[in-house]
Amino acid sequence: MAALTPTAKMQFLKADGTPLVGGKLYTYTAGTTTPQTTYTDSSGGSANTNPVILDSRGEANIWLGGATYKFKLADSNDVEIWTVDNISAPTSGVSPALSGNVTIDTNSSAPALKITQTGTGYALRVQDSTDPDATSTVIDNTGKVGIGTISPSESLDVSGGNIAMTSAGGVLYAKITPGASLTDLAADGARALTFTTNSTERLRITDTGLVGIGKTPDAGVELDVVGDIAASVSVKTDTISELTSAAGVTIDGVLLKDNNMNGSYLTAASVTAPKLDGAQTGTAPIFGARAWGYVTNNGFTATLVAGGNIASVSRVSTGTVAITFTTALPNANYAAVVQFDGAAGAIWTRSQNKATGSFQAQTLNTSATGQDANFNFIVLG
Repeated sequence: MAALTPTAKMQFLKADGTPLVGGKLYTYTAGTTTPQTTYTDSSGGSANTNPVILDSRGEANIWLGGATYKFKLADSNDVEIWTVDNISAPTSGVSPALSGNVTIDTNSSAPALKITQTGTGYALRVQDSTDPDATSTVIDNTGKVGIGTISPSESLDVSGGNIAMTSAGGVLYAKITPGASLTDLAADGARALTFTTNSTERLRITDTGLVGIGKTPDAGVELDVVGDIAASVSVKTDTISELTSAAGVTIDGVLLKDNNMNGSYLTAASVTAPKLDGAQTGTAPIFGARAWGYVTNNGFTATLVAGGNIASVSRVSTGTVAITFTTALPNANYAAVVQFDGAAGAIWTRSQNKATGSFQAQTLNTSATGQDANFNFIVLG
């Protein structure tokens, strides 16, 4: 690509157009009257006098350093002709096509490099020897950055590679790897991966794969949760060793499934400590009580002292008490066991009139005649 040659030598003229012979060019640091050095050639090894004295053609070799200058031109009698401030050297002549190594060196509060793109082209494009390079790095005219793509679709668009995050010393800490079927966010080495919102850590995955929700997982606990596990959350493990309800943890229900993924919910309402408590052993099945109670009968009123799944008790007649369930049983084929509660005596007990929602308990004397007495009962089935 051809380029216009820069001015080989600086020449200054008088008002009548003739050379400014013996003229003087003073050079200062921009905005000041502090002398600033210029040079006789491109190496910057030989400084000009200050002021620079113009030759018989009004010319001089004037090469600028990396600073910003102020020029003052005077005639041979030191009469000022003009002063121009804020002059700096172009990076390479006046050509827009630069070659070789380009250095921008400034000691200024203004940007060292400012690029203004008012058209539709790129503000910046960095490419290899291929021209045009479709996998170059670009900044388009809207400010989007493309790495490996010339058509960035997001504020930062990385194509054909990973995003690595390192320490100041270059040690890899984390990496984001995009794939066709997944995106992998990796904490490299023996580091945990955490997710934080509102300055609070919400999720932690340790380097050994333990997961903590709202906390750092305890040693050996594969899923450690602070708070509730909602019914919509499914937890699947190869083996179930322990499910614990600790302080701050509520277990609303557990979905139990076999190897064919058939199963049902075991809820907190159906299994509580009073219903199944202690260490049951052996292979025989365990059946829970449907209802139970302790009733006192003073000959006038029957009273439920304690019980479960009992809506009400009422004295029907001497020795007969009606018991109504809070939740009806599936059918009437249950066992209602009644036992006299009191001092030793000839009292018989039995149940009768069983229905899904109620039954009657009777206490009788040896003559099979009803006799009011206190009793316990349990319903199985």
